[in-house]
Amino acid sequence: MRTTVLVPVERVFCDAHLAKDGGEEEATETLTIAGHAWDLCLEHGVVFTRHLMDALGVPGQPQAAPVAVAPTVTVAEVDHDPEEDHETEAEPEVRPTVMVSGEIPGYEWDDAREAVRRMGYEVVGRADSSTVLIICGEGAERATKKLQDAVGFGIPCFDAARPGAFRDAVCAGEFKGGDPLPEPVRKDAQAVRADRSTVKTEAQAIRDWAKAQGVTVSAKGPIPSSVRHAYRVATKQAA
Repeated sequence: MRTTVLVPVERVFCDAHLAKDGGEEEATETLTIAGHAWDLCLEHGVVFTRHLMDALGVPGQPQAAPVAVAPTVTVAEVDHDPEEDHETEAEPEVRPTVMVSGEIPGYEWDDAREAVRRMGYEVVGRADSSTVLIICGEGAERATKKLQDAVGFGIPCFDAARPGAFRDAVCAGEFKGGDPLPEPVRKDAQAVRADRSTVKTEAQAIRDWAKAQGVTVSAKGPIPSSVRHAYRVATKQAA
C-alpha cells in the first residue's frame, strides 16, 4: 500500500525585492551586520557589496601585532615640559573625499575607484563636510541618495560619462567640477525586471565561459571583476 505524504518546502525570498516592489525573487545569500540578517538575491548581493566598499573601502590584509619595546628614559626627558609637545604636535592629515556614482566607461568598478584614491582622495558612499566632488558615470541618475547629498552639500559634479573624460582627468592629475548633475530617476517595475533579467543572463554567461576556460568561479555571489573584464574582452574580440 502506498501513502502520499506532502512535505512543505520553504523558499527564502530577497528582502530587497520585497521591500521595493513586493517581488518574490529567490535569495541566494545572507548579509549579516550587528546581529541583523537580510536575505538577498545575486543582484542585490552585488549592489550592497559595492555600497559597503564605497562607504568603508576595500578590506586590506590584517596587520601584524606591534612588538612592545621598553621605554628608555634620558636626562633630557626628565626635565621635559609636556606643554612643548602639545605646541609642536602635527595634526593628522584629513584627505578630501569623493563620491563615485555609476559605471565609468572603459574602467572596471574597482579600477576606477583605485585611480581616484591614487590622486589623493578617499572614496565614500555618502557625503559629508569633507566631500569635494561627485564623479558621475553611466547610470548615475539611479543613485538618488548620492545626488541628494550633492545638492544638499553643494558638491560640484564631474561628468565621467563623456568619452575619455575620466582618463584625461587621471592623466592630468586633476578632476574639475562644474558639470550639471544628472536628474535622479526611479525605474518602473517593468524596467527593473528587465535589468534584473539582464544581470542574471550575463552572470550565468560569465560563469559558463569561466568554466570552459578552467577558471573556478563560485556558483553564487559576486563574480570577481578580473573574471568579468576577461570575459568582456574575450567576447568583444570574438565579435
